[in-house]
Amino acid sequence: MILIPQRLFGNPEVKTLLRDGNVCILEKKLSTSLYEREGYISNHVISILLKGQQKIKTYEEKTITIHAGEILFIPRGLYHITDLVPVEGYFHSLLFYFNDTTLEQFLSTASVREIAKKNIPEFLKIGVNPTISFFATSLIQIYQPNKIQDKTFLNIKILELLHLINELVTDQEFVEFIFQLTLPSKRNIKQFIQNNFDKPLKIEDYAYLTGRSISTFRRDFKEQFDTTPKKWLKEKRIEKAIHLLEEKEWSVTQLAFEVGYENISYFIKEFKNHVGLSPKQYMLSKNRNFLSN
Repeated sequence: MILIPQRLFGNPEVKTLLRDGNVCILEKKLSTSLYEREGYISNHVISILLKGQQKIKTYEEKTITIHAGEILFIPRGLYHITDLVPVEGYFHSLLFYFNDTTLEQFLSTASVREIAKKNIPEFLKIGVNPTISFFATSLIQIYQPNKIQDKTFLNIKILELLHLINELVTDQEFVEFIFQLTLPSKRNIKQFIQNNFDKPLKIEDYAYLTGRSISTFRRDFKEQFDTTPKKWLKEKRIEKAIHLLEEKEWSVTQLAFEVGYENISYFIKEFKNHVGLSPKQYMLSKNRNFLSN
């Protein structure tokens, strides 16, 4: 699984227009299609698709399809993403990644009446709109060649996009959708964590994805598993690493990524603390035992 947008930085097919940490505006151009990549999108994202087609499958197995000219706004979370290049062409999109602070800034300036809190969509898709298309292409033309890196412009441009979208949807729909992002619905902790313990997620990510504050997540987790999230995750990840090494040989880097570690040195340390051997020593020991038998 890849972390997005983190994994996109430095990708030759992705250009950074403006960036402040993981809040950023990126331009993505692909010459070949990419299929069913599992990714954790760590910030909310608005995708303006300029060329090609994109299919996104949510954790709940709902598939969203967007075409050239359309706009998709999805909350941060786990998704399977397919980028399709049209015949004799290329895939082209402009991506806006932002956090809850940006949403709070927008809500503070938007006209908010009573929030319905019911029948609010999980994502927002908007059809082809010339105003948004012009906004996207002008951003690329201005910021890509000039390499302007003032963080003030980044926040202004994201807020400008949010207000432009707000003018395209009816009544309170956009404000209610954004308000919902600050109150994610609860998921079953036990089911979710057992299905996703081997993903490179932090405790705060698991808390958000199950619809809880960090303190509530820790409390509910302790009730379900009778231990702390950190201890349980470490044991499950190392257990899976041992199981994988019993099946075949892995490079330490591949093994670490497979069980949810982005920091290879930290994975080696955790493995050795749990097993008494480093992953490489464990593989060598296993091979010696195999040959002696």
